[in-house]
Amino acid sequence: MSTILIDHGLGLSTQTISLIPLGLMGLLGMNLGTLAWLRSRPPRAAKTSVPQAPTPAPAPAAVRTPPPAVVVQIPVFNEGLLVRSCLEAVARLDYPAGQLSVQLLDDSDDGSAADNRRLAGEIAARTGLPIAVIQRGERTGFKAGALAAGLARTQAELAMVLDADFRPDADFLRRALPALIKDPGVGFVQARWAHRNSEVSWLTRTQATLLDAHFRVEQAARHIHGLPVAFNGTCGVWRVAAIAAAGGWQGDTLSEDLDLSLRTQLAGYRAIYLDDLPVSGELLTSARAWQQQQFRWTKGHLQVLRKLGPRLLTAPWSPLTRLAMVLQIAQGLFFPLAFISLLLTLPGVILDLTPNGLGVGLVSLVGLGGLLGAGWFLGLGRQLSGCSWQRILVETAGAMILLGGLLISNTRAALEGLAGRSSAFIRSDKQGAGIPRVARTGLAINALPFGQSLAGIGILGLFFIEHAWNAPFLATTALGLLAVALPQLLSTVKFPAASS
Repeated sequence: MSTILIDHGLGLSTQTISLIPLGLMGLLGMNLGTLAWLRSRPPRAAKTSVPQAPTPAPAPAAVRTPPPAVVVQIPVFNEGLLVRSCLEAVARLDYPAGQLSVQLLDDSDDGSAADNRRLAGEIAARTGLPIAVIQRGERTGFKAGALAAGLARTQAELAMVLDADFRPDADFLRRALPALIKDPGVGFVQARWAHRNSEVSWLTRTQATLLDAHFRVEQAARHIHGLPVAFNGTCGVWRVAAIAAAGGWQGDTLSEDLDLSLRTQLAGYRAIYLDDLPVSGELLTSARAWQQQQFRWTKGHLQVLRKLGPRLLTAPWSPLTRLAMVLQIAQGLFFPLAFISLLLTLPGVILDLTPNGLGVGLVSLVGLGGLLGAGWFLGLGRQLSGCSWQRILVETAGAMILLGGLLISNTRAALEGLAGRSSAFIRSDKQGAGIPRVARTGLAINALPFGQSLAGIGILGLFFIEHAWNAPFLATTALGLLAVALPQLLSTVKFPAASS
C-alpha cells in the first residue's frame, strides 16, 4: 500500500509540476513565432504605439548646412589588431570635414594602450581626422563608463557607437543620419549586423543564424509595427540629447545598450532600425568565447528585466506593447525553465512515471507551437539572408541544438541576473584581434565544460531509456552540451611534439 501511495504521489507531482516549465517554454517559443508572423506581414504606414517626447519641430533641410557634428565613439579593451582596421574604416567615412571627430575610448590593460595612441596619431596626421584617445585610470562602469566619459568631452550633437570589430562602409553616416536630422523625436538609429566570417565553421554559421533572426526578423518586425526597438551596442547613431534625457549611460547591468535604449523610449523618444544598412562584423570562432558572450547577454537582459520591468509594465503604452517588451527581455528565462524541466524528468525516468491526461495534451500543443514558432523565427532570418531551403533546415536545426549547449551556463546567468548579482564585463576574444593564444602546458580541465560533458552524456543516456513525450528535448539538450563542451576540453590537451 505504501508503495502504491508513494508511486501515486510522485506520479501526480510529475503530471502537474513538470508541465509548468514546459508550458512556459512553449509560450516563449510562440512569442518568437509571433515575431516571425509580424515580419512576414506586408509593411504598412508608419505607426507607433510609443508616445513621442515633446520636442521642437524639425528645422527645414536647408538650415542644416553644415550637417550636425558627429563623434564616433570606439570603446576598446585589449582589441589588438582590430583597432587599426576599425580606425581606417572610420577615416573613410564620407562626411564633411570639421563635422566629424573620433574618440578612441581605450581601457586596455594588456600593454597595447601606448601602441593604440601612436596608431591614432598616425592615422589622424595622415587623414586630417581628429582622433582623441581617452584612457581612464579605472575601468569603472566598463563599456558604459567609457562611453559616458567620452560624451563628457564632446559638444557633438550626434554620437556614433562602433565596436572595434565592425567595418562601416563609407556612406554609413549619409544613410543613417537622415532619420535623426528629419525628426528630433528619434533618439537613435540602429543598423543591421552583417558577418565577414560566417562560413568559417559550424559555430560561426550558428551565430549567423541566431543574429540574422534577431536583426532581420525581430528588429525589423518591431520597427515595422511601431514597437520599441533595442540598441545592439554597436553600429548605431545616438542623439546626445536623448541619452541625457534618459539618464545617460549606466553600468549597473551587463546590457548597457538594451538598458539605455529602453529608458530612452520610456522617456518618449523613438528608435529607427535600418535593415537595408548592413555593417560587417566578426563572429566568434571559439566555443568558449561564444559561451561567455551568451552568458553576458543572458545575464544582462535579466538584469535589465529586474531594473526596468516595473517601469515597462506601467509605461504609457498599449498592453500588447508592454507585453512585447517584457517578453523581449525575459527570453533568457527559457534556460532556467529548461533546466527545471530536465530535473523534473529525472524522477519520472527512474520510477517509470509518464505524465498523461488533458494537461499533458494541452502542454504538448503549446510546446509544439513553441518549437514551430522558434524554428520559423530562425529559418525566416536565414531565408531573408538569401539561403537555400536545404541550408535553412540544416542551420536552423543546428542553432536549436547549439542553444541547448548553453543550458547550464545560461541558467546560472539568468538566475544571477534576476538576483541582481553583479559581475565584470568579460570581453569576447575575436580572431581578427591577432592576440596570441596561451600555450598549452598540459591537461588543465576547465570545470564548466567538464561538467557540461558529463551532463551531456548523462542526458543522452536518459534519452535512450526515456519513453516519455519529452525525449526529443533530452536529445537536443545532450547533443548541444557535448557540442559546446568538447571543443573546449580538447583545446586544453597538450599533444606530444613529433619526434625528429
